Amino acid sequence: MTDPETPILEGVLITRQQCQLAALEQTFPGWHVTHDPVLSRWTAIRHTPLSERERRGGVRYMLTYPSAEALGSALADQVELAHTYGPTRP
Repeated sequence: MTDPETPILEGVLITRQQCQLAALEQTFPGWHVTHDPVLSRWTAIRHTPLSERERRGGVRYMLTYPSAEALGSALADQVELAHTYGPTRP
């Protein structure tokens, strides 16, 4: 028996890709992440433009990879680079 206060989602199917997409967007809130199932591509675009210093340091504005795992790894690298080459603090 279910709790009457708990809504039941009948007919809702959550795919692995949707779970991965949600996890990536939650883990990397500075990026907008999409998945194209037809092309099997995962893409992330930064919410903010790059500074010249970030660009010179190798930070990218957009990333595209064939898997969520590869994109997640690349995003982690980009966050570290952005931290290193981001705006200098007074």
